[in-house]
Amino acid sequence: MMIDANIGSAKDNMKSAIHNWYKFTAGFSYKFVDLIVDNMDIVPNCIYEPFAGCGTTLVAAQKKGISSIGNESQKIMCDVINAKLNWDINVDTYNKYMHQILHYVKVHNSIDILDLHCHKLLEGLYDKATLKELYLIRDAVRLLNDEKYELFFNLAISQTLHKSAIHPIAVPYIVRSKKQVNSGHALDKFQSITKQMLEDLSTVSHNNRLAQVYNADSRKRNNYISDSYCDLCITSPPYLNNLDYGEVSKVHTHFFELTNNWRDITEKVRHNLVTGATTHYKDADFDINIFCTSEFAVSNQSLMQELKDLFYNIYKNSKERKGKKSFHILMMHYFEDMYYVLKEMYRVLAPNSKAYLILGDSAPYGVYVPTTMILGEISQSIGFGDYEIYKIRERGNKWKNLKNRHSVELSENILILSK
Repeated sequence: MMIDANIGSAKDNMKSAIHNWYKFTAGFSYKFVDLIVDNMDIVPNCIYEPFAGCGTTLVAAQKKGISSIGNESQKIMCDVINAKLNWDINVDTYNKYMHQILHYVKVHNSIDILDLHCHKLLEGLYDKATLKELYLIRDAVRLLNDEKYELFFNLAISQTLHKSAIHPIAVPYIVRSKKQVNSGHALDKFQSITKQMLEDLSTVSHNNRLAQVYNADSRKRNNYISDSYCDLCITSPPYLNNLDYGEVSKVHTHFFELTNNWRDITEKVRHNLVTGATTHYKDADFDINIFCTSEFAVSNQSLMQELKDLFYNIYKNSKERKGKKSFHILMMHYFEDMYYVLKEMYRVLAPNSKAYLILGDSAPYGVYVPTTMILGEISQSIGFGDYEIYKIRERGNKWKNLKNRHSVELSENILILSK
């Protein structure tokens, strides 16, 4: 299939019901999913999404009445996705629980904020009154003892965390140099957000749950998914761009007490993610000679010389530029991890299926890494057939004027794999 239409961008999701329930920086447009599915000769039985993220593929599939299965390694994001997929929210039950939440906040509003044991990170992002409201809402939701509605209200809290913060908290990181207009007023915003979510659910054509998301690492075999179970894959893997997803989500994971510090983020979040940032590993643990004996390296011997050349060129440029980031090691970990992701993808997909991956090339320290092409080559070592690459846009332009920025032209592409 030729990719000749506008596949949109992540900004589209913020204008679409349910998709806009969570602001996710590193996403892609639901229009991409619609484009792929609408141009297929046969409606797929089940779509596989190894990087479920904020649930774009799964929500788009469910809106079309198509089953889907996704893996998401972050617990906080699994909760977001499950909330976005539960469409049978009863208005009377919602009203009952909202009354309980408001009553709890009112009764406990005189509590000393010190007794709430707020995380220090959040203390610098919200005024005291707002922070108290946020924690009281969270605690009230915990008392509902109804998982489906807890997920619904917790997702509304996540939106409230964004909208009531003094500084933007996920663009993709906290931006303390900027202040948000109309910060604070957490309780009012929480109520407004939940009402809008309820209105959004009134627009869907059905309330059947057709998607399943697993809190799982797509580098590993998911035994809950049978061999050849899915007949289409639509995804956007992490880019090789040093974006630390554990850092991006830390306001939420600290608030919901899933993490408390850097070590928690590393052990509970980063270790379960495809290596996409230099914070995921220790430089001293990497040995290029040992790496060359790994399953990935042995299975991709014809590619390894190119990767080793890139490895040493990136290292050389980092020394010349006095760079502190070990992008050469990051690159090797990234491609090895993606080898295992593609291997699991191949297992899950039925014969004659296709996989569509949105990817971005990169240029660490000015060394061009053709990420999309390399992943296409790796896929063939696993068993996929010929691959296709379609350029969809240039990327990196907004950083062109930064000091020490390279001049390499980068692109965002679609990689199509055939089993």
